[in-house]
Amino acid sequence: MKVGDCLKVSGPVDRPEATKADCGSTVSNFKVAAVVAKSNQCPTDVDSYYSQSSTFTPESTTVCLDIDWLVGGCMSVDPENDRDPYRVDCADSGAANRQRATQVLAGVASVDQCASGLGYAYDERQFTVCVENVA
Repeated sequence: MKVGDCLKVSGPVDRPEATKADCGSTVSNFKVAAVVAKSNQCPTDVDSYYSQSSTFTPESTTVCLDIDWLVGGCMSVDPENDRDPYRVDCADSGAANRQRATQVLAGVASVDQCASGLGYAYDERQFTVCVENVA
């Protein structure tokens, strides 16, 4: 996996499964922000990470992950739950915690610049994903 690739990450926290997916597709929920040797080398503001090791070598690889936001698209994001975010139809009233990405601000790490006042600020990498809750 390389920076910019997208993944579908699912499964339990102690044994997640990751498969490559098309960015912005209905199954993609994360985008690779960095590939490093250890999780503590990820940028401090990534949304998650996935470490993989080989049974044949002592080396491991960690992919540092951001949510695969698509401006205009919705994700179900529940930070109170250990569940990974997943893409949902914005019109699906049955999907909990729907958030629509409205814009991505480069060079800004503050939700104050978002029209809705809601979003995700990435301090280290200086960008913000603005969102709105979908009722």
